[in-house]
Amino acid sequence: MKILKISAGKNTILIKTDCDGSVTVREQTPVSRGGTTVTMTRTRAEGGVITLPRFSADGAHDSLFSRFTVYEGFDRVPGQTYVSDIPAETAENNSPYPSHRHIKAINASPETQKKMFRVEQGRPDVGLPGLMTLQPEEGDIEFNREGRTFYFRARAVEQLDRYMQAYDHSTFILLNSSKGFGSRGERALLDAVLHPKYDERNPNALISAFNMQTEDGVAYYAAFVEFLVRRYTRPDGKYGRAAGAVIGNEIDQQGIWGNAGDMTVAEYISEYSEAMRLAWQIGRKYCSHFRVYISLTNNWSIATPGSPLRFYTAKDCVEQLAAQTAADGDFDWNVAYHPYPENLFWPDFWHDRAATFSYNTPHITFRNMEVLESFLSQKRFLYNGAPRRIVFSEQGFNSMTGPLARHSELDGEAGVVLAYMKARNMKTVDMFTHHSSVDNPGEFGLNLGLIRHNGEPKPDYYAFMAMDTEKEHEYVARSRARIGEDLFDYLLSPEIEDKPKTDEDELNESIMTNSN
Repeated sequence: MKILKISAGKNTILIKTDCDGSVTVREQTPVSRGGTTVTMTRTRAEGGVITLPRFSADGAHDSLFSRFTVYEGFDRVPGQTYVSDIPAETAENNSPYPSHRHIKAINASPETQKKMFRVEQGRPDVGLPGLMTLQPEEGDIEFNREGRTFYFRARAVEQLDRYMQAYDHSTFILLNSSKGFGSRGERALLDAVLHPKYDERNPNALISAFNMQTEDGVAYYAAFVEFLVRRYTRPDGKYGRAAGAVIGNEIDQQGIWGNAGDMTVAEYISEYSEAMRLAWQIGRKYCSHFRVYISLTNNWSIATPGSPLRFYTAKDCVEQLAAQTAADGDFDWNVAYHPYPENLFWPDFWHDRAATFSYNTPHITFRNMEVLESFLSQKRFLYNGAPRRIVFSEQGFNSMTGPLARHSELDGEAGVVLAYMKARNMKTVDMFTHHSSVDNPGEFGLNLGLIRHNGEPKPDYYAFMAMDTEKEHEYVARSRARIGEDLFDYLLSPEIEDKPKTDEDELNESIMTNSN
């Protein structure tokens, strides 16, 4: 016997097998490397299907999120262990993924968005320790999940409401940090939600991985995600609309941006995939188009210098994620990429030397961003016959100070135009987010905003705003002149060097469409 797929209906869990027979099914909570046993059920596979109730008798427990292990006699049955099929009709919101006039996005305050940008897509950073609390005050919001009550800070939620309502749709960046993103340093909460191996005393470990190793950690993470999904995927859009969530930040640099201590890439992605899956399951419970994304830097086939137990390559992370989810039950995971220039201080990405058009390129930057789409369109990465979607969720162009200030700003202006046109030409890209809206003086000496500290727009602000408008042609002409017409035109539609080596790796061009 083998487990082929686990599906969720409105009231049942269906475990599909390749034969019939008597079995024992163990249901566990989705804690990494274990989990509490919820039920042990003796039953049969009939017509190749094991049918279980989805909800507990009191309705408090939903087995959609559980891990299932099937035993035939004394032997464990191989195959998938998680629900990976959630029919769209079971969700309250079963509208299609939102369409937009353009792919521009920004992470700006509601006031700046309404005054200066007026783009359709937002990309808010949402920190678990900034939103939740163990010491509720009057007016804070109670939220019940799996028979347990959690509390959310009313002021933080109201602030997020205002952000979400300023955009047509937003994609969350879900973070877990004791060092910012709204955290009040509430120690009891942090002890529950930070990863047990988080190197919190390390000043460079800015963000923790989500805690999937303890029952408490998983419970708080799941409540955090479910609160956001329920509130922001309502069909009436009362509080604003969410289209998906990026899980963590730049996890190939987990030593800094998703710290879980020392782990091999396989160990790290094993836990990370469970956090992704749980968010996807929660999202699809309420909203049939909700998407989740892995977050990666521009370090494609090389890692940031440092311990290999804390710094990986983005390519290895994608490969490991695909292997892990294929074993546990594939689901609709996607990719949030940060294609900064290979040197973040220099905006002229067209001069990048370590961004080639090979699948083994050291970096994927604006120069060769098409490599990512081509790589993910190999048959081994497809989901239900379609390639993974891509959002460029964080990238920008540094402007220098001193004698090179004007030069770098004009390079940034040209860069915005070419990079945006390249992303727009790609078939699987839904978002191009400029980071950030305003220069941040604490961002490692970089000035990545479209607006200066004093509130003045830079040249790249006007270029960003002109794209997909009647003014676009003016900026395209200026950018071609600055970059060089031949180079501009080549980079706008480069040829990917790698050719399919086997039928299994052959690109399926028929599914490379602009559809969502």
